[in-house]
Amino acid sequence: MNLPEFKNPPSLLKATYFINTPMFAAGGNTQEAELTPTTFKGVLRFWWRALNWSKIRLISQDDTEALKELHRQESKLFGVAANNDRKGQGQGACLINSLTLSTTKSWPYEGRQFGLNYLMGQGLFHFKDGLTREAIRHNQEFNIELTVDIQYHQAIIDVLKLIGLLGGFGSRSRHGLGSVTLTDVAVKAQEQEYHSLNIDISDIVSSLSEILDKYKCKDNSNLPPITAFYAGTRIDVLNSYKKDTIELLNELGEEEQLYRSYGRNGQVNGNKVAEKNFRDDHDLILSLADNTYHGRPTHPRRAVFGLPHNYFYSSNSLKADVDSTTGRRSSPLFFHVHKKGEGHYQVILCLMKSKFLPEGEKIQFSTKRKSIDIEPNIDWSVITDFMDRQNKETL
Repeated sequence: MNLPEFKNPPSLLKATYFINTPMFAAGGNTQEAELTPTTFKGVLRFWWRALNWSKIRLISQDDTEALKELHRQESKLFGVAANNDRKGQGQGACLINSLTLSTTKSWPYEGRQFGLNYLMGQGLFHFKDGLTREAIRHNQEFNIELTVDIQYHQAIIDVLKLIGLLGGFGSRSRHGLGSVTLTDVAVKAQEQEYHSLNIDISDIVSSLSEILDKYKCKDNSNLPPITAFYAGTRIDVLNSYKKDTIELLNELGEEEQLYRSYGRNGQVNGNKVAEKNFRDDHDLILSLADNTYHGRPTHPRRAVFGLPHNYFYSSNSLKADVDSTTGRRSSPLFFHVHKKGEGHYQVILCLMKSKFLPEGEKIQFSTKRKSIDIEPNIDWSVITDFMDRQNKETL
């Protein structure tokens, strides 16, 4: 790899993360569990954008100008694909050198936790076949080594900390799978040895508040066009602790399923009575599917949790899908399992509101026989009502 010409002498950063929950990350072979430098860099860029958006938006005329500046700074830091117009500009000021994982043994799971199965969904777990992909075991560490222009050291360290407070790697990372906690950052300049910077993010509230204040995230009141922090972002640190992260995720999954699901034969999670909080969604899609709906079509309120949604009515075998007209929309609600001291874990919920769909894009209802495009009408209280069920401290 040819290194770029750094404006300032580069040095090495080495971050150590503890994997709190099973990680469904993969490389070229999606069936084989693997955490790659490319995956890490993608997550690093995602949280850098989320953190830097508001600071840039505050000095920009509008979203378009801010997006251009965000892209310019991101390309300068992390690199951009080289082309005829950018000869020699492919590399950025932050390069990933290596990623070392303690063990590559896959996670064994027998499918006995209903809530965890719900969080994994059919993409990772099937009620008949079990896990559909391998997962990296939790309760182990990995190291990531980066070469960074000294000018950007603190910016990268801030993002590394943020990943350790809210982020994760692999599929269903927004549902708490692949959650990590940053345990150490060390720096090595020139010919010196590594020395630890003594990073401490055990106080979740103060650590997050310090980072978000530094980047003026609460000063920007404009709803972002991308997933990013702004004044309307809500972060809840749940007050319950567990020693077993699988048990912790399972309880959270059961709670979400109770809140969101209509149930089958009036039950969810095996034998619990379904709350049926969204009976109107159930009835709406059924009436659209069997052509008994009258009036102007709308979409399910639960669409705010992300798209697509799939519906199946066992009473008459009707199937329906709710999606966007151009593809999926990831959930704006992030679950993160955080290591709080030795052997204790807790959950952080982060609602990152943004413009739900790009301008002109619709929510689409479809069956085998018909398709209807519906103007989005997003109700954020559907998510905040779920968050309010928890015993928490809100930033």
